[in-house]
Amino acid sequence: MPASQRPLKRFSQNFLTDLVIQEKITTALNIQSADSVLEIGPGKGALTQHIIQKEPAHFWAVEIDTRWAAHLKEMYSSKIEVIRQDFLTVSLDELHQKTGAKLKTIGNLPYHITSPILFHLVDNYTLLDTSVLMVQKEVARRITAQPGTKDYGILSVVCQACAKTEYLFEVKPGSFFPAPSVDSAVFRLSFYDRIEGLRNEPLFRKIIRSVFNTRRKMLRGSLSRNFDKSIVYSLAPDMLRRRPEELTVQEFITLTNEIDHLLKQVRDEH
Repeated sequence: MPASQRPLKRFSQNFLTDLVIQEKITTALNIQSADSVLEIGPGKGALTQHIIQKEPAHFWAVEIDTRWAAHLKEMYSSKIEVIRQDFLTVSLDELHQKTGAKLKTIGNLPYHITSPILFHLVDNYTLLDTSVLMVQKEVARRITAQPGTKDYGILSVVCQACAKTEYLFEVKPGSFFPAPSVDSAVFRLSFYDRIEGLRNEPLFRKIIRSVFNTRRKMLRGSLSRNFDKSIVYSLAPDMLRRRPEELTVQEFITLTNEIDHLLKQVRDEH
């Protein structure tokens, strides 16, 4: 392979070469003619070619590698807008405003920045319709994990609060070049318009992070690290004796609303 086409380790490039898997991933996004599609890290265009066949109304591809950005422009210049940029710096709001339609996103995510990409999507979930993404298998398991399991954590709660999460299928290392040292999996996020019943999203995120950063502690201990004890001990004793992995997403929403109410009471008193 010429040097100009070699996968680069600094971008965690593992190109998907399995045609069947390429088609399965693209089909899972259910692209319609009126859709706005955003591909994350297309590389050589393994998924790109299948997306173009679906003829979405708008199609952007975000690629940081200048080699492949130029290649995609040359191959598909009239059917795709290539954004040569780090995806984490892309304004999803600006793309949304161009069409007024919610975005469908797709991609084989680089392993080393999977979590930042996921949080960038979740931070903008109101602009998104659906995401179909391939990641390391363990990450996909965490995103779709249920309460009471070892995989259930920050990613599980944050993603499941704003989207329906589905673990679709696994992909073996032999489907890539070069073959990664781990198995991959594809999952789908179908985003909600809002987190139903939640009054304070920033507080929700703060609580999720604080309790799972000390996940072995009961909520009494982990919440006391971030909130005044007068707030914490106003909560139900049964709740304070539980650990974070035992709470459902709905229970975290209820907990957030209760703490939000107590914080407002304290502010009003002062």
